[in-house]
Amino acid sequence: MNRLVLGALFFALANTVQAQSSVQLYGIVDDALTYVSNEGGSHAWAQFSGVGQSDRWGLRGVEDLGSGYRAIFRLENGFTLNNGQLAQGGLEWGRQAFVGLESDRFGSLTLGRQYDFMTPYLTEFSAGTLTPSVFAFHLGDLDRLGGERINNAVKYQTPEFYGLRVGALYSFGGQAGNFSADSANAFGLQYALGQLHLAAAYVAMHNYVQTFGIGTSVLGESLQGTGQLGLLAKPATFDKVTVAGFGAGYQLGPVNVHGLFTLVDLQQHGESDVLRTVEGGAKYFVTYAWSLAASYAYSKLGENHWNQVAIGTDYSFSKRTDVYLNAVYLHANNGTHAQLFLLPASSTNTQTVVSLGIRHLF
Repeated sequence: MNRLVLGALFFALANTVQAQSSVQLYGIVDDALTYVSNEGGSHAWAQFSGVGQSDRWGLRGVEDLGSGYRAIFRLENGFTLNNGQLAQGGLEWGRQAFVGLESDRFGSLTLGRQYDFMTPYLTEFSAGTLTPSVFAFHLGDLDRLGGERINNAVKYQTPEFYGLRVGALYSFGGQAGNFSADSANAFGLQYALGQLHLAAAYVAMHNYVQTFGIGTSVLGESLQGTGQLGLLAKPATFDKVTVAGFGAGYQLGPVNVHGLFTLVDLQQHGESDVLRTVEGGAKYFVTYAWSLAASYAYSKLGENHWNQVAIGTDYSFSKRTDVYLNAVYLHANNGTHAQLFLLPASSTNTQTVVSLGIRHLF
């Protein structure tokens, strides 16, 4: 009898632990038929995966430790749907890889490869997310809205308090004898009051390597990308890059109005050049399933300036599957090659991309 009682007790405890802990498999598969008006002098038709949202699969887990504390982890892999290759330079967990602790009272502390606060706090105000089109992110994703990560990062975020959340991050460079080399620090702030959303973010990185082109040169470094996915023939390294941004959005019935300002300060050999971008737009939900979006962004870097327009429509068949059609147009001043994010540079100062795609979440 006692054995039966003990067996029932252990079974109940096992079920309780299982109910308080979980591991979830999730992901996104996205593919689009894409037309580009000019890639190095010629137009191009292609299948381009991850236009609406980057392809990924991952594991995330939580374990209840008691007293309001939880252990958390996330391992997230990026891939290219059309050829099965790994993204993020072939890293197995290139999108995210971290472990940490969280509580409703004290917030979260995580360690690993993580986003700074530009992406999680400001991307909701960006055309790249709202259109949706990865090509609608700004030049070379220098302002990090399209999903840039930081290695060796320790990240803390407060719990939400009356709509306010604050975060801080520090990345150890790991170079012997040089504490600042390859290091980074970041801060972020989010605030929500009813239909109003506000956010600000800042990140500073030493020995930063830029891999995507923007169609011109900066501080003597060529940032004209002609390779596949708009990659530079030779990545450019800057002594220090600081990025800051502020975003605001307001939901007015079926219309979401958004505004965004970002600043990128590139420093090399004691010199500095600053890229400033201001963006505004709106997304209108015609029905619960169908939306229309439009935005305009103006960027300036020294004597160079760019005008970018993005328009798109999205229709959801369900909570997990949707189709989209979008177009992005970029016009640079004379003497600068237009280059949309992730595309090889145009041979002229204009470039247009049109995409028709499908996205599925699981």
